[in-house]
Amino acid sequence: MPTSKFLLTALAGTAFLALAPQAAQAAPSGTWLSQPQIRYHVSSNTLNQAMAKIKQQQYKVVFLDFRNVSDEVQKQVSQAARQHQLKPVVWIQSPQLRSLTVSQLVHEARHTDGLQVDDHYFTHYSQKDFFKLRRAYTKTIYCSIQPFQAKQLPSGGCNQVDVQCYTPSSLANCMKLADRLNAVTSLSAQNTYQHRQKLAGRRFNVFLWPYSNQFFKTASQP
Repeated sequence: MPTSKFLLTALAGTAFLALAPQAAQAAPSGTWLSQPQIRYHVSSNTLNQAMAKIKQQQYKVVFLDFRNVSDEVQKQVSQAARQHQLKPVVWIQSPQLRSLTVSQLVHEARHTDGLQVDDHYFTHYSQKDFFKLRRAYTKTIYCSIQPFQAKQLPSGGCNQVDVQCYTPSSLANCMKLADRLNAVTSLSAQNTYQHRQKLAGRRFNVFLWPYSNQFFKTASQP
């Protein structure tokens, strides 16, 4: 009968779709919270909601800018991340401006479960400096570089590397470099996050977390 034939055809098509290989989805890895974002979420009492949303978006790590942030707030933010099964990692931004030594770099991470050194660190500190840091710090070290810094990357010691792919015109080449380094592809919220569908099954970070403004808009509504 026509109805039975149509039903069988539909079932066959459904079975084919179920068996067909699915396009791999990009996997969220980490995202950054700047000092202003941290201060806003703490002062507006939205810290837990923000961490819950980050976890809901399937990120695993939150990189935290703790410059000039009190110990009390650092503890509060790190604990909020842990409570939502996120790993708090201090993002040590521009350490050369503060002339941070190895012991001071380690001290920066006193309330977190890891530390991140970025492109500014690799511009102003030597590999010898990095290996001293690696010996002194026993937890996870994340290394974030710009594409032109691939040769400056230490031969070992980084538990995770990410490449900052912040320019749309060079995104394809940047992804290839990240693949070669077995690194995470980091996207810019303003410039390349909108192209994340091109990542296929790659892991990605987002700089900065682009959803704090939603909390601000909600709070600003009469």
